[in-house]
Amino acid sequence: MALMEPLASPPPYRPKLRIGIVAILITACLGLLVARLWVLQVVEGQTYASRLRNQTTIALRLDGARGPILDRNGIALAENRATYEIDLYLDQLVRDYPKRHRGRVPRILVERRMGGATLLRKEPDIYRIVMTDLIPIANALHLEVKLDPNELQRHYFTSPSVPYRFASDLSYVSVARFAEQNLGVPGIDVAVRPVRHYNFGAFASHILGYVGPPAEKEDLGPDGNELETIGRIGVERLMDGQLQGKPGGRILRVNYRGYIVAEEAYKSPGLGSSVYLTLDARMQAIVQEALRDVGRGAAIVMDPNTGDILAMASVPDFDPNVFIPRISHEDWTRLTTDPTRPLLNRSVAAYSPGSTFKVLVSLAALKYGAITPSTQIYSPAAIDIGGHLFHDWTKTGRGNINLVEALQYSCNTFFYQVGIRTGIKHLDEMAALCGFGQPTGLSYLGEASGILPGPEWMKIHHPLERWTTAHTANLSIGQGFLEVTPLQMVLLISAVANGGTLLYPRLVVGVSDAQGRQIASIPPRPRADLGMRREDLDAVRKGLLAVVESGTGHSVAIPGVAIAGKTGSAQAKRKWKGKLYNDTRAWFVGFVPYDRPRYAFGVLVEGGISGGATAGPIAHKIVEGLLALERTGTAPQLVYFTPAKGNFNGLTEIQPKTDTGQPVRPAVPVREEEDSQEDSSSDQG
Repeated sequence: MALMEPLASPPPYRPKLRIGIVAILITACLGLLVARLWVLQVVEGQTYASRLRNQTTIALRLDGARGPILDRNGIALAENRATYEIDLYLDQLVRDYPKRHRGRVPRILVERRMGGATLLRKEPDIYRIVMTDLIPIANALHLEVKLDPNELQRHYFTSPSVPYRFASDLSYVSVARFAEQNLGVPGIDVAVRPVRHYNFGAFASHILGYVGPPAEKEDLGPDGNELETIGRIGVERLMDGQLQGKPGGRILRVNYRGYIVAEEAYKSPGLGSSVYLTLDARMQAIVQEALRDVGRGAAIVMDPNTGDILAMASVPDFDPNVFIPRISHEDWTRLTTDPTRPLLNRSVAAYSPGSTFKVLVSLAALKYGAITPSTQIYSPAAIDIGGHLFHDWTKTGRGNINLVEALQYSCNTFFYQVGIRTGIKHLDEMAALCGFGQPTGLSYLGEASGILPGPEWMKIHHPLERWTTAHTANLSIGQGFLEVTPLQMVLLISAVANGGTLLYPRLVVGVSDAQGRQIASIPPRPRADLGMRREDLDAVRKGLLAVVESGTGHSVAIPGVAIAGKTGSAQAKRKWKGKLYNDTRAWFVGFVPYDRPRYAFGVLVEGGISGGATAGPIAHKIVEGLLALERTGTAPQLVYFTPAKGNFNGLTEIQPKTDTGQPVRPAVPVREEEDSQEDSSSDQG
């Protein structure tokens, strides 16, 4: 039996080694933990702090207040007023909906244009979410709830950080009840906000324009900020970038239930820049008061030496405050369906000028040598042109007369012949030089270019017809296809007044920042020179002086004041309620004082009798007011103007002619509420 080998001895026990290994492992783990904590707290600390803030705070955008619009003397025409309103923070309402109502956020399918394609997206049902929380509040405050589901959905998608305005102009009673009854829920709150206010109501409303909420593609400014309101027309639109205020913001801390507990940060919104106009509010008041009783018309006062528009009015007009904060459907329908068109700025709309265009014909005839100031032309009661009889407005004619007398009495047969002698080529060249058929640069006022017809124009617009001598004769008294704006006519008369310099109109004179520092200045701009000899221009001026002293414009005369001007009466027809009416355009354009003109002015009245009978007395009242303002400082008080109402007074129904057995010329088609001009005229100026 073999002897058993002894057992191997166990390895020696080394407690220190094991403890060292464990210590190393623990140290390594602690090192990793410390390193991770260092990364979290130091390297990525700001990131996580920001995430934490976003989970417990709300960032709200505060819109900046629009800058004021002021007249040349610093009178504020448009500025801001404080209003209480209920704001809906749609993003917060969606986020807190599950907490308040113990359910999922309701969702709907919405079509969105993204990347050139139309996609169906599941989005929160904003209308349902809002109505769930809003109805109890509205009932408690006795407010009617009128919300457009599509508009709410669009606002949430495009501007989630911008509050949606539910109700504006809350009374102090409503605000107090909201606070006392603790009606607020996270996402619905009362705020004080500046809103646009037009201090004098329907005062220069076609010039100032109005503001409104942006469309989907207009909601970002040049700096990328979301816009709550933008200028829609007028100076508000032209200068929107300068008038927009700089947005501010608030960071609000909320508790676990979503209620606001503190304000963490606040950045004050900034006021937009101030825009100064060339308008003189006192002169604007004079013009609007003079024009107020006219159902449809316009008037302009300009500095003939600079092109500054001192006053511009159009009736009927509107109160831009109805657009604040947004116009109701009823008000918009009323304004856009009114047949007298209160939103139309007639100062820059196109009309046949009638005999006021004889000023242009006179300048062209003298410049191109068709006549001289002393040329005598036999001017009977009617002349034959191309087989058609063209009449003067008198039944006796004027006999042999020169240019001054022809202007004084607005003799049609004189100007038929002068226009034909000058030729359509030279008439169109002179008219184009003076800016007819072209915009003057005030497109933001809804400006029309007008129509400057001629052979080439006829080929394009009436290819089956050809330009004839009869067309030239008709254009020579401001009839036919020719259309001009009152502003264009005032610019022409300004050039006659100042010695021959054609100017661009100026409406905005400068911009200042919120501290009053000027940041932009817009100087007057000359457009062209008439290129007239002094003696020729003086002859036209003398004729215009004779118009007021003893001619067709005697209704404008003021004792002791030398006023120059020209009357005009353009025939037009209007179809209204199935019947055909005469709707004469009565004109007067002029300047004062004659020797050193300070004011050029123009008046247009739709539905007038004649230039002398209808537009002349209004021009008289305007000039009288301007001179009284200079002499004594007296002007109509600047009060809140209610809109001037439009009417169709002055229309005269055209009775159907009985059959005389004579051949009948084809009738000119007249569309409802549009005008047409006859091929000939008995324009008496």
